[in-house]
Amino acid sequence: MLDFQRYQQEFTAHIRNPKVHKKPAGVVPARMAVYREAVFNNIFESVSVCFPVCQAAIGKRAWRALLKDFVKSHPAQSPIFREIPQQFLAFLNTQISQPAFLAELAHYEWVELAVSALQTNPIKLSENTHLLSEKPVLMPAHMLLEYDFAVQKIAKGKLPKTTEKTYLLVFRNAKFEVKFIELNPTTFQLLQLIEKNEVTGEQALMRLAASIQHPNVDAVIAFGAEILSDLANQEAIIGSTL
Repeated sequence: MLDFQRYQQEFTAHIRNPKVHKKPAGVVPARMAVYREAVFNNIFESVSVCFPVCQAAIGKRAWRALLKDFVKSHPAQSPIFREIPQQFLAFLNTQISQPAFLAELAHYEWVELAVSALQTNPIKLSENTHLLSEKPVLMPAHMLLEYDFAVQKIAKGKLPKTTEKTYLLVFRNAKFEVKFIELNPTTFQLLQLIEKNEVTGEQALMRLAASIQHPNVDAVIAFGAEILSDLANQEAIIGSTL
């Protein structure tokens, strides 16, 4: 290892965990303190602004301690500053001492940022929308999410005591607004079927009826047609393709 590389490792190791790693020789303590504070504060602000509910849920002191552990121990896989919140999610998934709901709550808070930045390609739609006879098309920038906790209900003083299966559709509309729709398990399953744009609305509903063993396929198709129409009215479905 070259001298400058050894110096860089000593420098960054000290910034991450000054209690374990000594500062490089020849660096003025006050100057080193400025670097330590600047690096931590930048990461702290970047993460905290993305996860305000998480911070409120566990309290400011615990949150600060958690961020110190993140800086100290997480082997980040990306050097890009705006991807720090995603790196924090990976870190949270390794923290078994934290409340069970915290990783899912953090993911829920991060999703808005993720969907707002999703890169999408134009889709050629049919001139007229036919949600049953053609393939329904979800907004390209979207995520279908399944959680064990009702993350959308968590707030300071309202922490979950039990699990509660939760299904969400998150999408970016034509105005670049990120929207959240809470789904029931059946609608979630239906959207999973149409998400890949491989089946018509009617085919998806027939598969759904078979999956849930519903005795009346026509009733499922009629009910499903209403659901698809409602999602189209909310801009979650943008049209159909052949």
